[in-house]
Amino acid sequence: MADNNETAQNKMNKDGGGSSENGDCSTSQNGSNLEEEAKKRRTRTPSPNSPDNGHPQFTVPASPPKFITFEQLMAAADGVEKMKLAHEIVVNGDFKLEPSSHKADSFQKQVSDIVHKAFWDCLKVKLAEDPPDYSQALELIKEVKQVVFSLLLPQHARFRAQIDEILDLDLIKQKIDNDAFDIYYYSNYVIGVMARLCAPIRDDQIAALKEKKEIIPLFREIFSVLDLMKMDMANFTIQQMRPYLQQQSVEYEQTKFKEFLKTQEENGIDGLQYTKMWLKRNFEKLYHQEQTSIAGASGSNATPASIMNEAYMELLQWDQEKQLFPETLLMDQLRLNELQKDIGRLSLIASILLITYSTVGESIAGIKDLKAVLKSHITTILEDVSEAGVKTHILNVGEQVKKEVNNSLLEHGFPILSESVQKALVGQITEMSSTQHPVHQLMLTRVLSFIKESIISQQVQSLKVPVGFSAVECELTKHLGNFLRLISHNRSVFGAYYADIISTLLSKQQDLSPA
Repeated sequence: MADNNETAQNKMNKDGGGSSENGDCSTSQNGSNLEEEAKKRRTRTPSPNSPDNGHPQFTVPASPPKFITFEQLMAAADGVEKMKLAHEIVVNGDFKLEPSSHKADSFQKQVSDIVHKAFWDCLKVKLAEDPPDYSQALELIKEVKQVVFSLLLPQHARFRAQIDEILDLDLIKQKIDNDAFDIYYYSNYVIGVMARLCAPIRDDQIAALKEKKEIIPLFREIFSVLDLMKMDMANFTIQQMRPYLQQQSVEYEQTKFKEFLKTQEENGIDGLQYTKMWLKRNFEKLYHQEQTSIAGASGSNATPASIMNEAYMELLQWDQEKQLFPETLLMDQLRLNELQKDIGRLSLIASILLITYSTVGESIAGIKDLKAVLKSHITTILEDVSEAGVKTHILNVGEQVKKEVNNSLLEHGFPILSESVQKALVGQITEMSSTQHPVHQLMLTRVLSFIKESIISQQVQSLKVPVGFSAVECELTKHLGNFLRLISHNRSVFGAYYADIISTLLSKQQDLSPA
């Protein structure tokens, strides 16, 4: 059991990614207004005469919405939440459950602390009576037994029977009534059971339990470690189930999405409204390119595959203020937003490094590890910085790069940069905060072309990393792998809907084409 849990624990100790998927928690008043407006736009029926960013031309205006019962609403919400959880486990390779916690100053934390303190204070009073009142201690042992049983696997039948025999609540009560109860005997036995069941990462905490002699702190810590062990077991189970979930999740998500569409339809809402707009926008983009290019005369660029590839690429350049996310990608919106930020940040880092080496010149070209040092410092400064916040941090980046370059030159026996070069270096790096800067734009174009090529070929290994991105190759490969896995799963789940929408678009375009 410990060996099995070790795998889950090793996974829990990784820095996920998770994280990254939460985004910036601070919201301005303007952001709140935009969010409110987005909700209104999603629920109202657009005018059939509105432009492309309103109502798609090939859809029929929705009928007035019907009333929905509270039970229907809760059932739909429950289905979506279950689908989101299954989807998260499958798409996010670093997914793991975390112990629930509240902020130190939150109301929930205050209530929890008060309740727990009252419980342990009551236990302390009862144990201090003469003779001690062990009734509450018996309840503790009962709860410990239940938690321990929840950690056992089916093959632990003999171990379960042994625990049941030792922690026999009727026998313990008889011992209490006959003044033969030894609470330390049972606490030591429980610690021994925990030592057999826990993952290796909990060994130190188990050892610390054996050193505690006071009953109240001991049992408080026992429950704390048991909670962690339950989390370990849950994550181990998720890890073991992931291959099975990957096989079943496509069908499961399709079923749940059909239920969602049916609920929307019953209330006069087109559940694919924004998905249609998304695909239509990219179809028209390709069709326009075809009409304005010589190459378009020899064959159509607007094929189902090219439309989908173009649509997926738009997700990495999404305009949060002007466009609403497709319904088929709502569960991945935060993750895609983070990927968009990550790709943009890598482009910025690559741009800064390119400017640095071109400005300073040959004196640093052969210095080993300098590029890695610069990348590390730039990444640290820009970590968790929003796109708007880059402008306020970019000067710090310039100063740090200047400092590291001068330090490196001195270490290798070169003179530091002249004042004019230092000033030019910091100035050019500062200008990189704008995505309209030619160098920044060039690097962003390169990385997006690389990602698009990867989508078309559906593989990464044989593709050459874009020029200027060698320093961030590992990060780029990781983000690209996540993106490919995400869109591959999305295509598997919603491919039939995409095919129908694109078929309608192509048919309408053929009907409008001259004979």
